[in-house]
Amino acid sequence: MTDRTAFLSQAFNTLVRAIAEAGVNVDLYKAPETISKTVNRRVRAELKRLAVLLRRLIFLLALQMELAPLKPRIGSNYYEPTQESAEYRYIFTMVPAPSRPCPHFLKGPVTLPVPGPVPAAPLIARWNAMLDTMKHHKRRAKRLARTLQRWQAAGEARPHVPPVSYVHRMPAAVALVSGGLTVQLIEALKDWPDTS
Repeated sequence: MTDRTAFLSQAFNTLVRAIAEAGVNVDLYKAPETISKTVNRRVRAELKRLAVLLRRLIFLLALQMELAPLKPRIGSNYYEPTQESAEYRYIFTMVPAPSRPCPHFLKGPVTLPVPGPVPAAPLIARWNAMLDTMKHHKRRAKRLARTLQRWQAAGEARPHVPPVSYVHRMPAAVALVSGGLTVQLIEALKDWPDTS
């Protein structure tokens, strides 16, 4: 695995196909109003596993980018309220948000699950967000490279890359990409000074 460009192109093609098949196999491209809970649960789990691999692929691309030093920019405090969109939109994040405890008054009453089909819009939005991320992966990688550049300048600890769990449940090609991404990321992060 010394030639990263061949691996990256193969991994990219494999992930594009796996993400597309995850939605096409259950007809998400037809934009149904509702889907069964079983299909929703299965596709959501599959997209979650593929999202981990997609983040790792973009992370590896970001580590390979050579960026010029950051230019200082003038900050702005301009606030302009925006119109709320009626369309449901899922945003694919690259860095997880810090978790904070939820206040007791925001925890609503306990509700029982309602039997029957569930709305398909959130799942379709997630699937479309992942496809859009694959379409604009270079732009995402450049943004993440800037974040990594700031982290290294600030002396942040080297990111830890554990192996992906439940690889045996993935298709063979996706499982190979998963293992290869883990190995490539660990190798690429060796240049990062260990400050942990």
